[in-house]
Formats: sequence, structure tokens, C-alpha cells
Amino acid sequence: MRRGLGLIATIAIVAACSGATPAPSTAQVSPAASAADQVSPAASAGAPSPSAAAASQAAASSAASGDALAAVTHSMDDLKATRLQAEVQIGGNPDWQTSTDGAVWVATGDSFVARLDQASNQLTKLIPVNHPCDSLAAGFGAVWSPSCGSSELDRIDPHSNRITARVPLAGIASGEGQLAVAGGSVWLFTDEQGSLAQVDPKTNRVVATHQTGVPGVALAEAKGSLWASVPSRDAVAQIALDGTVTRTIKVGAAPRFIAAGEGGVWVLGQGAGDVTRIDPGTATVVATIPLEVPGDGGCIVTGGGSVWVTMPDTPISRIDAKTNTVTERFTGEGGDCIGFADGSVWLSNGRLGNVWRFRP
Repeated sequence: MRRGLGLIATIAIVAACSGATPAPSTAQVSPAASAADQVSPAASAGAPSPSAAAASQAAASSAASGDALAAVTHSMDDLKATRLQAEVQIGGNPDWQTSTDGAVWVATGDSFVARLDQASNQLTKLIPVNHPCDSLAAGFGAVWSPSCGSSELDRIDPHSNRITARVPLAGIASGEGQLAVAGGSVWLFTDEQGSLAQVDPKTNRVVATHQTGVPGVALAEAKGSLWASVPSRDAVAQIALDGTVTRTIKVGAAPRFIAAGEGGVWVLGQGAGDVTRIDPGTATVVATIPLEVPGDGGCIVTGGGSVWVTMPDTPISRIDAKTNTVTERFTGEGGDCIGFADGSVWLSNGRLGNVWRFRP
């Protein structure tokens, strides 16, 4: 995500390991501007041609600057030429993602959440949300979208594609954080002082607000705990499901986006452009992985044996979760948030108004 406070993800993508690689195709859909429930798909064939020169130029530039990752750095043109599965035009500013019910859901940051069908790579619905922010989450048979425009948490039914409940919130901490689903509740920070709201999906109400004392921003769940990034303290807080902070773990500078999976809790540090891996069983740092991508924005997700990161100008970086090493990095245009669903990497491109689907 790239917004005023800076956020979001970078992704790295690796080729499939067996068989010939089929030629990528693009599926483009143009949503009707006047109505959220009218979508006019228009398929387009063809894919960008390989750009070996662009890839060589990116690697040469990295090498000249002393970049330790030059050997694994390639261009986005090369990635699109070899692994692009689909391009879906959404409009708006595509950003946050989640997946459920055979669909990828994408928040635009302005006025709607888009539903993309994984089987057809088509945009099938636009659900109006007043300034969706602070990520998306799937759980309890719903998609949950914080609304910064209305200071509420909107519950979207993936069967009817409609908002079925609006949960009033005291506020939303930054708009550049993440909510989480854990322990039968939906959780998110509602201010900059560490007030953590617990929403009961059975009643669609805030049933408790926990005063954690840590100015957390983004949340993930692992091993029965919540893990919160705390950028102002260069730390990650482990929070029990009763709202009690059990540990504070020092990590890299300005950690913001966080993900859990592939055997770890992974936090993207905007200060040095690195990723810190925490063992959720011992609550200790087991690796710090340089990505060489400092700055605002970014996003991080796990899937397919890898950790995927997106940052401005480096739309995709891929970390092998077994070795904690960067195996691929792609530079160029694109990237705001990243997801992994249905065996593919999905990259939201805010400035382009679209989502790319890649083979990992």
C-alpha cells in the first residue's frame, strides 16, 4: 500500500518447476463507472513480449550500486512476459487483498471492494464501501472491511456480495494497518494508543476494547496469539486473546506490515527495507533478511513455501521460507499490495487500476 503514512507489500515470484511454461494471457475487465452492480467484462488476448534487455539493465544497475541481491534481480517486464496469467482491470486504486469462497477480494482505497473470480480471472462484483482501509480479512463466512470514511467495520456476505452488518468503531488507528481474525473474533486497533477492539461475529458488535499500552498498527494470528507491529518502538508485540501483552520483541527499524504462515511470523521493516522472522513458538527472532527496499508503503504475505513482499519500485520480492534467503526480486512498475491464493501470486497496482496474477 502506498498512502500518506506509507504501507503495503512487495512480492517475488518464482517459476513453476516442471513442464513447459504456457504463454501467458491477459483477461481484462472494465467495470461500469455508474453502478457498483453492473460489470462489463471484455477479454483481451495476448501478452507482453519478453524483455531480456530490460532484465539485464535492472541487474546491471543493481550490480553497479553494490546491491548484494543483484544476482537475483530481474525486471517486471521479464516477469510479465513469462509468468503473467491474467490482468484484471478494476479501476480506482486497488490495494488490500484477502481471499475466500473461490475469489480474491481487493479494496480500492476510495469507494468499493472488488470481487475477482479465481476460476475465470474476471471481475464479478463491486461492493460499495466508504473509503475501505486498514486491510481486508476473511473469516466466519464473511469478508471484513474497515471503512475509514464511516469509522465502522463492514461485514460482506460472499454469497450475496452485499454488506450485511456495519459495526460502529471508536476510530481506526491509522488506515495503514491490518485487522486479524483469531479466537472466534475479529480484531483491530482503533487509535494510536493501543486500544484493541474485539468484534464478535455472532452479534456483529464490539464486545471489548483492550487497552494494550502498545501503539500497534498491523495484526496477524499465529499459535493462538495476536502479533502486532509497533513501528514507533521498532518492535512486535505478542498479545494473548484476552488482550494482555505477553512479550515485546525488538525487530528492525519501523516495522509495519506483518504476516503469519510458512512456520513463522514475518514483519516488513520500512526503515531498512528488511524482513524479520519470528518463531511464534519461542517468540524469538530467528532471522533478519535484507531486501534492500527501505521506504514508505509495502505489503507482505505467505504462501507456496515462500514469503512475498511488495514495495514501491520493487513490486515483488520472494523469500524461501526454508532457507530465509531472497531467491528472486523484480523491479519496475507496479505493486501496492500482494496476496497468495489458488496457487498464484496476485499483485494490486494502485496507479494502474488493475491486478496482475502470476505463476509462482
